[in-house]
Amino acid sequence: MLRRFACSLVLSAALFAACSGPDTSNPVAACNSFASAVCNKAHSCGATADASACGAQLQNALNCAHMACPAGSTFDSNAAGQCIDALNGLSCGDAQNELANNTLPNACNAICH
Repeated sequence: MLRRFACSLVLSAALFAACSGPDTSNPVAACNSFASAVCNKAHSCGATADASACGAQLQNALNCAHMACPAGSTFDSNAAGQCIDALNGLSCGDAQNELANNTLPNACNAICH
């Protein structure tokens, strides 16, 4: 019985980690998650060989460590999550067209409001 309980805890923890989604709890975490989502999409579409290296480079380029909403605006973690979900949902063709033209899904426009 104890073994079954322990296995259930491990499985529940793994499912929670897999289903909890990206960390969008604050602007820095959301920026890091955004960079990872962009690079994971690029990797899944064959545009980059190493999603981790791409993510680290994009985090640096976006200056994620210092990301903050402009003065007078409020960070919306739900909008950040929707933005990342929208990125993940792009087809490879849409990702290539939109991201290459610096066009983000509409959900990304409401992160700081």
